[in-house]
Amino acid sequence: MPFVVVELFAHPGHGTVAFAFSTPAKLAAALGGAQPWVAASIGPLAESLAEQGAGVLLDPRVAPGASNWRPADVAAYAREAGR
Repeated sequence: MPFVVVELFAHPGHGTVAFAFSTPAKLAAALGGAQPWVAASIGPLAESLAEQGAGVLLDPRVAPGASNWRPADVAAYAREAGR
């Protein structure tokens, strides 16, 4: 069965959240171009996360210098996920 790994962030106003972006360009603008991502419907994602006490922020503003994935990180993750 396929699965999706969701990266969670601590947000001062919303608690634990996953960031969601309406376009890949908005994701890259906020967090950089080397971001693993998957297209998903926000409704089921939000419902699933709510069951775990987390939320979803759509197109969030991200502080400059926020933790970003680097190309090497994405490559290492892809290798691990392929095992």
